[in-house]
Amino acid sequence: MLRYLLLAPVFLILAILLEGLLVRLPGNTLGSPAAGERLGAVHIHTIASDGSGTIAEIMAAARKANLSFMAITDHNVAISAATLASDPPDFPILPGEELSTSSGHFVTLGIPPGWQKPRTDNAETLLAAAHAAGGFNILAHPFNKRIPWTDWKTSDYDGMEIWNEDENWRRDNAFELLNGLLLYTVNDQLAMVRLVQTPQPDFAKWDELLASRPVVGMCGTDAHAKLRLGHGMFLRFPGYVPVFLVAREHVLLGPNAGDGNPNHANSSEILEAIEHGHSFCSLDAIYPASGFVSRVSTGNVSGGPGDFLTWKNQGNIHVSVPPGSSQPLIEVFRDGREIIDRQTRAVDEPLPGPGRYRTEVFLRQPGELGLGRWTLWIFSNPTYVTTGANGAGLWPEAVPVPR
Repeated sequence: MLRYLLLAPVFLILAILLEGLLVRLPGNTLGSPAAGERLGAVHIHTIASDGSGTIAEIMAAARKANLSFMAITDHNVAISAATLASDPPDFPILPGEELSTSSGHFVTLGIPPGWQKPRTDNAETLLAAAHAAGGFNILAHPFNKRIPWTDWKTSDYDGMEIWNEDENWRRDNAFELLNGLLLYTVNDQLAMVRLVQTPQPDFAKWDELLASRPVVGMCGTDAHAKLRLGHGMFLRFPGYVPVFLVAREHVLLGPNAGDGNPNHANSSEILEAIEHGHSFCSLDAIYPASGFVSRVSTGNVSGGPGDFLTWKNQGNIHVSVPPGSSQPLIEVFRDGREIIDRQTRAVDEPLPGPGRYRTEVFLRQPGELGLGRWTLWIFSNPTYVTTGANGAGLWPEAVPVPR
């Protein structure tokens, strides 16, 4: 009996490795993007701060992962004008920076190249300075166990990372992390999927914030490809490509972007769409979510994530997922309260009235050792249905629509 007990860990390790060899995920397939849908990675670190890759290496990894834009956000270092000048027309780079403050970290996008931040760690000062420079401020990994965001009284930010790769894996226990490490040696995508935890604290805080004003929800890859081993040594782990295949920002551009061809939209146009919440996040490693639809209609108008509609006494919500995935679980929230919870590929339901409507979609973990656990696949930014202009009926007083 003792011998079998001693052999049990060996059998478990072999089972994990065997499943990693047998379970195949879609990989870097692009899916079928809707018109104007662009895929990108936001929150990336290079050798300019604590990443392991050059801009050229990271761009090559992003192309391999079928991305079409990226945002470079090194720690306390703004991207240079020379780097942006070499930005290829078909692959925009969004300029940004991750700032360390007394209250945690935030990412700002759209700041001028070479921007010099004030010499302080005061969060309010840095948030205000980034805004003054034209930045779009996003709270980074707000519930990270090591570096959480602590100043929820400030309002000088525009969005928050609902998903952050670094924050996510810190929620896993030791067994889950060891399982993921073993799997990574034979199947890096399955390993990343196994480590996925639904960011419930982030969703709860997001709904709380949305009760006061629009706040854009984002995916942050937080890609470093650098695991320090000490004495100046490190591993390129997890690599840029595996991380870029997990959580991607799907940005939805209007038909006029790119002079009528959204595939040619520049960084300013992509950033403007992000600022207005015209996006959804997907963990595409489970299954490509390109073509996902979440739309609300009322009267003779309809809108998707980030849009504002005026209530016309009746309406409809439509949610559909791309074909080919396993049967998903679709959850729809109105003002932070779940109103639809259904295993189906599409939802068409009457709209109960004005409110903030957002969607979460889940898929079962692949493979036998995934135990059929529901795993976050997609979450969308809200569509706002108001009783009048400027958000009337949603907030205690009119608030400005995001820039």
